[in-house]
Amino acid sequence: MSAIETVARSRPRPAVVASKTIELGQRLLERYVGQYEGRGGFVVELTLKGGKLFAQSVGTMPSIPFELRATSETEFFLTTPSANPNAPIGVDLEFDVARDGTVRGFAATTELGLIEVKRVR
Repeated sequence: MSAIETVARSRPRPAVVASKTIELGQRLLERYVGQYEGRGGFVVELTLKGGKLFAQSVGTMPSIPFELRATSETEFFLTTPSANPNAPIGVDLEFDVARDGTVRGFAATTELGLIEVKRVR
């Protein structure tokens, strides 16, 4: 094991810190609702419930909805569905929105790397 690997493994992973959130109106959030697909048949369904946007993987077990909290009109982070619903889980995403307002997809930054998905409906 190299010295860099030894140091990296001996340091605790930094805590995920929630960004300052903003509230977006129902009409703006509605444009993100739909189904998105990535490589390998990875599918994410975005739904709107009670004025909040949720993401849920389709076809994975368990399929738990995660709330998306806005930091801008196109940037969000996922929160955990736990006792602390505002706790971020280390996934940030940014929607690809055309000039006419059409949502084409989004890119999510995860600890596994970048995941890009395209809107399919």
